[in-house]
Amino acid sequence: MAESKVAARGKGPKLPVIMTANDLLDGEVVFLGAEGWTFDPHGALVAEDEETAERYEAQGRQDLAANRIVDPYLVEVTVENGEVTARHFREAIRLKGPTIHPEMGKQAEY
Repeated sequence: MAESKVAARGKGPKLPVIMTANDLLDGEVVFLGAEGWTFDPHGALVAEDEETAERYEAQGRQDLAANRIVDPYLVEVTVENGEVTARHFREAIRLKGPTIHPEMGKQAEY
């Protein structure tokens, strides 16, 4: 997949984006994937257009109301050769996992 074009949204982050949140029970970072919320950042669905981003936001609000997740929001990403990378430092850390022990957590698996 070639690098995605960044498109402006009316408000909020620029496209492309992924939806992230925290799992309600253990606080772990989760990502909206094809089968629901996943701990695997590589399973995150990427919204390349406004309509899809709005659908992801609606899913986040629905799952927040159902007490499945907390703090859902869209994250700006770039996509190069099928690899999703967060555009902001804080979100890059959330995608990879804790920085204190890189041999542990999600980052050790990838």
